[in-house]
Amino acid sequence: MSEAGATPRAAKAARYGFVFAFPFVMVMLLVGIYVSAMHAPKPHDLPVAVVGSGAQAERSVAALDAADGSPADARLLRSVDEAKRQLHDREIAGALVLPNNSDNYATPDSDGNGGTTAQLWTAQAAGASQTMTVSQLLTPVAAASHLTVEAHDVAPLPQDDQSGMGVLYLSVGAMLAGYMAVTVASSGMPRLMRLKKLVPVLAGWSALMSVVIWTLAGPVIGAVSGHAPEVLGTAFLGIFAVGLTQAFLTRLFGPIAVIPGITLFMFLGVPASNLALSIHTMPGFFGFLHHVLPLPAVGEALRAIVYFDGDGAGVHLLTLGIWALAALLLTAGVDLLKRRKAEGRTDGTGTDAATGTGEDAAGTPGAPVARKAPHPAVQYVMLGAFPFLMVVLMVGLMLSGMHKPLPRDLPVAVVADSAQAAEQTAQGLEKSLGSSFDIRPLTSADEAKRQIRDRGIAGAYVLPAPGEKAQILSAGGAGMSQQQVVQRTFGQIAAQQGVRTENIDLAPLPAHDGMGTVTLYLAIGFTMSGFIVVTIMSAAARELLRVRRLLPVLAGWAVLMATAVWLLAGPVIGAVHGHAWQILGLGALMVFTVSLVTAVFARFLGPLAVIPVVTLMMFLGVPASNGGVALHMVPGFFQALHGVLPLPAVVEAIRSVLYFGADGIGGHLGTLALWGGAALVLNVALDLFQHRRDRDQDLTDPAALVAAEPAPGANAEALR
Repeated sequence: MSEAGATPRAAKAARYGFVFAFPFVMVMLLVGIYVSAMHAPKPHDLPVAVVGSGAQAERSVAALDAADGSPADARLLRSVDEAKRQLHDREIAGALVLPNNSDNYATPDSDGNGGTTAQLWTAQAAGASQTMTVSQLLTPVAAASHLTVEAHDVAPLPQDDQSGMGVLYLSVGAMLAGYMAVTVASSGMPRLMRLKKLVPVLAGWSALMSVVIWTLAGPVIGAVSGHAPEVLGTAFLGIFAVGLTQAFLTRLFGPIAVIPGITLFMFLGVPASNLALSIHTMPGFFGFLHHVLPLPAVGEALRAIVYFDGDGAGVHLLTLGIWALAALLLTAGVDLLKRRKAEGRTDGTGTDAATGTGEDAAGTPGAPVARKAPHPAVQYVMLGAFPFLMVVLMVGLMLSGMHKPLPRDLPVAVVADSAQAAEQTAQGLEKSLGSSFDIRPLTSADEAKRQIRDRGIAGAYVLPAPGEKAQILSAGGAGMSQQQVVQRTFGQIAAQQGVRTENIDLAPLPAHDGMGTVTLYLAIGFTMSGFIVVTIMSAAARELLRVRRLLPVLAGWAVLMATAVWLLAGPVIGAVHGHAWQILGLGALMVFTVSLVTAVFARFLGPLAVIPVVTLMMFLGVPASNGGVALHMVPGFFQALHGVLPLPAVVEAIRSVLYFGADGIGGHLGTLALWGGAALVLNVALDLFQHRRDRDQDLTDPAALVAAEPAPGANAEALR
């Protein structure tokens, strides 16, 4: 084979290799980091305090320190005021205040005689999940001393952001605005990457996007209120620092800089942020990253500003400033080295010596005359439109879906011996609980259990016989957040009635999926595998979008990625045990379906197909999935999408396989089949339309007809 013939083949192989290698690496990084970090959160070295004196207080501290695995870093305090101060400064995560026995510092019970009530002080604004972890850790300590617990909060979250999602999505939006804008600019307008142009443009972009993100999270959605100048300044600094860092990464890695960028800012940043889950429940490596990475710095600074009067924000703002300055200096240093290297020689390749990116064709001597370039302002708008839309859609949809997780018509049951007693109890609870719950009367505990396993209801309250405990039935496998609501609500009702309770979990979560979110991470991995590969294909190998090539390629890709994601989450990390063939089948079906759907959009929009596809599959799909926040705790719009979109379908299907013996999986498989079938039909129809259009164009184009005519003597030459 000649060298000339080998070169095109090598180039084609490189293109195809990139089409599949890039999404493979992205998906493996996301699934590997997220699942390994968050599949089994377990407290370690959680700073807590016991307030009191004497033998009881010392025993309580010793019990916390002596627990297996050192879940707590316990300390003894003498003053409730000191505990409140340390909570406000986030030096401790919670404090157990023992009743006053012999000291003058701990708060006495209401009877003034020591009593049997301990106070549990937390700061929910420092992390909703952390508050839950503290309660789970300190309540048993109080119970061991035969004390009941009374909860207090020094920094409660506002009614419109009871999960603390406002700060999280403000921070994630800043990351996205920073690295995505520079990534787009590096490929769409390389000259903009020169520092003397990049710095002022990036500063303007950072100012614009900080206003946009704050407006969405604050005035529009209502998840964040007040402190506008400080929030805007923090968001600006975060976007600017991340943008400069991405520019430096682009100098080092070129077009694939998006991989280290998204890994650094998002895949590692979210688990290390202390915003989704407490950093004291993450592997120790993320505790180190919490003090280093930009996303935790933005998140903690915003949290300090919004909820703690700015206390502690300075160190995190300093971290962002160091990132910005270091990135600026390193980028300038790289540019200087490249310029010195280029001195004394002529670079005829059109490569910018400073940025390492190609010049525009019009600026290359001997190049064909190109159309006049748009005005720079128009170019900036065109480049900024893509990251602008992605940030607005992500922050707007995700935050509006999950910032206020309150029960809305959550279906539960009341079980009594007679229909009349059940009906009367249900009516009484409806009056006190309002529209938060849809309470159904039942006369059989077995029927309640069946409906819980079928996910028809979220839980049930079984009224006790005289002298016995009431039963609270639920299923952790159906969703941890809804289980907590059921247990907390019915537990409070029983306490008001003076009734003892027993919690019965009909589908308990295993230790390797302590939060019940592994199904969501698997579904996100399968979804990303589908849309990224076709998006890259539409830019680098568009010929593969023809159905006769697309179907076998996607079938092989779907099997490969389903296997890779399962191997990583299962045997490697240990977050999934068993059910291999079912998970592989569901994963392959999801990857194939999402790929076909993306191909339909890619035929019209090319790489911009990622905007509608990510919106449909992720920004709408995650809030509607019932995977992170319970379905009946999101707005009705997302509840309606739950039975329609592919991501909720695969989340529920995997959940059915893992925790409910595959009961109810048929409807979810039907949803995926409908999406896949409709996308296949559309792709075939578009193929036929394109083929007919190309044929008609050839018949009306004289040049094409001449080109199609064989040269004189060609047939005779062929016969020889």
